Amino acid sequence: MTEKPIAIKPVSLQANTKYSFCTCGQSKTLPFCDESHKQLNEEKGTCYKSLKIWPKKDVEIEVYSGNWEQK
Repeated sequence: MTEKPIAIKPVSLQANTKYSFCTCGQSKTLPFCDESHKQLNEEKGTCYKSLKIWPKKDVEIEVYSGNWEQK
């Protein structure tokens, strides 16, 4: 991937803190997971789970999922 997607989200993460990122696209707190995938999985028979990250040091990253609507 050479070009950044339009819907990319910049995020500052703190060391030794657990973060859960949305993979289903239904979270109301994108890019973070609000566990909306649980209802989606039940309704649609999907098996989405959040992506968990524990950074070792403070870091700024950019995240993106093709499931996130461009708003």
